[in-house]
Amino acid sequence: MIELGAFYGVVAARACLAVVFLYSGIDKLCHWREAVAEVHQLGLPLPPLFAALTILTQLLGGAMVVTDWHGPVGAFVLAGFTLLATLLGHRFWLRRGSEMRHELTTVLEHLAIVGGLSLVALSGIPSG
Repeated sequence: MIELGAFYGVVAARACLAVVFLYSGIDKLCHWREAVAEVHQLGLPLPPLFAALTILTQLLGGAMVVTDWHGPVGAFVLAGFTLLATLLGHRFWLRRGSEMRHELTTVLEHLAIVGGLSLVALSGIPSG
């Protein structure tokens, strides 16, 4: 009975980690112009290309994590993507006051997601 509960717990945990990426990828796909504008605002070159790569990363990585089809690889890619996107999009060190605290809180929340993804990624490394 406990083994079955652990199985469903892991499935639920994977779904919790993946849903933010799946939602974001679908939302960016449905609102393409806004996705491109967001990339442009970050100052990256070729905004349509980076927006498309973001959507692909979020949808494919999220699907890999939730289905456990090469789940550790998907988790590793999403963790790296999240770190990079966080550094580009939430530069709290450039802010002051309540805006700085808000951005720092967002960065810390993203680091928590990276921690969860890292646990999934490391679960695929053989022990011993």
